[in-house]
Amino acid sequence: MGLSQKQIAVRFLELAAAGEVDEAYSNYPAPNFKHHNPYYAGDAISLKEGMRESAAENPNKVFDVQHVIEDGTLVAVHSKLEMQMNGKATIVAVVHICRFENGKIAELWDIGQMQPEPLVNENGMF
Repeated sequence: MGLSQKQIAVRFLELAAAGEVDEAYSNYPAPNFKHHNPYYAGDAISLKEGMRESAAENPNKVFDVQHVIEDGTLVAVHSKLEMQMNGKATIVAVVHICRFENGKIAELWDIGQMQPEPLVNENGMF
């Protein structure tokens, strides 16, 4: 039995965050993959290159999955991303939404929110 949609979404994101972008893209996206990140053209190659650049700029980033939710062909992954931005330790809450077709990621949305300093909410972001 293969991986579940939840496992595929998490594995794809973990590989990309760890700098294993080529492995992530060779195994998990559908041939018609598209995304909605506003900083890159909507094709797989553009986002793949952006992920490579991010991995090179932040080789020690920590990607920590907090929650994974599945509803039909959609999987949402809520994670904590710790990395350096402009020479400063930064924490970002990220949600990736993956839409699946035939066991592959066909579409990807990502939304991020930086943790402010000071953090006013006593419940935290995670």
